[in-house]
Amino acid sequence: MPSPIKLDQLNFPRASPQAAKVLAYLSNEDPDMNEVNNIMMQDPVLAGTLLRYANSPLYRRGGEISNVPAATRMIGIKNVRSAVVMTTLRATCPAESELTKTILQHSLGIATLCKLIAKKSCPAAADDLELLGLIHDIGMVVLACNVEDEYRALLVRARADNIAVDVLEKMEFGFTHDEIATRALHEFRLPKRHESVLIHFHQPPDENETESELKKERAVLVLAHRLLFDMSSEDTCVETLFESTNELMHTLSLDEVALDVVLEQAQAHFSDFTG
Repeated sequence: MPSPIKLDQLNFPRASPQAAKVLAYLSNEDPDMNEVNNIMMQDPVLAGTLLRYANSPLYRRGGEISNVPAATRMIGIKNVRSAVVMTTLRATCPAESELTKTILQHSLGIATLCKLIAKKSCPAAADDLELLGLIHDIGMVVLACNVEDEYRALLVRARADNIAVDVLEKMEFGFTHDEIATRALHEFRLPKRHESVLIHFHQPPDENETESELKKERAVLVLAHRLLFDMSSEDTCVETLFESTNELMHTLSLDEVALDVVLEQAQAHFSDFTG
């Protein structure tokens, strides 16, 4: 029987005033980056996260980046948005919670793989797909922050019994973390198409899908999970994924050489940008 927890009773992450201002500016067609930089520099946590992004292997091109304007120039507008979202998610989580730290670390891994895969298959969408990977499990964060003990027990059961997390969530709560995530997207002013990808993430691919870009974006997210599962420890939870790695590679026109490059780059990033 589903839990008495109701979807509309959950507390959702909220961006800080500074983070909300940055997201509002970045949603404009031609944002004023000087204003964005000024806001970021007023928030040490935002600025610190931004500098970590700029100095990670995904972006660093030379010496260390030590100031906000240089960092925003280096990583670009869309990746500034990713840094702001990551800061908001971390601020939402109880500092002492290992559960939320684990979920956020998983999200960072998926975001990295999404970006690297997209660079090989649909480069114009690479930054958007990194952000999608970062926020795709925001529903897990919400559950961990609202019902930590119950959700920890659910994840333990999922690993012990080898049951997909999304299946158990539906059984226990009556909804999945994907449904929660789609409700949280507006807080971060994210592209509407992300909602469609998340809604269909744990469902069979639509053979009649007419928009090839959406099909590719979903395939990137699913492949990122396949790869991270293969790279991670046996403690990783199972999720419902319908396509095999080979099927996803075919959808994305990736060969073994390209996949090996993605895995090599991901390993370098994970070893340098953790925590």
